[in-house]
Amino acid sequence: MFVTHAAYQEFQRSGTWPDKTMFILEVRRAEQAASIDNAGHSQGDLVAIEAAVKDTQRFGADPASNGWGYFAFDGERGLRASAAALPTTAPCYACHATNTAVENTFVQFYPTLFDVAKRLHTVKPGYDPARKL
Repeated sequence: MFVTHAAYQEFQRSGTWPDKTMFILEVRRAEQAASIDNAGHSQGDLVAIEAAVKDTQRFGADPASNGWGYFAFDGERGLRASAAALPTTAPCYACHATNTAVENTFVQFYPTLFDVAKRLHTVKPGYDPARKL
């Protein structure tokens, strides 16, 4: 996952993502026994590119979005150069609302970020670490 340095710094300071934060996620296949790595997994081929954007002005009018928009850049013929926001009926909105630890983000999978959120008390009150995705 990629995020701008400025957004990362603000999260480190406040435990929340500033408005206009954009995450880019590379979805890759996992490979086993690749080259000299016989014990673990390594990145394989690129499967998709997705984005999440916190823009309360653009997405905040729809309560289902919680101020976030989600984008998928994969298409029938490979990756697309641009994408429109997915409709709030797309499953990603409900999944992010239900399963994320901070705002609509999965910081629980990034120990450094999760430690910041716990220290600054920005973990969502209803977050359940035992819930399986």
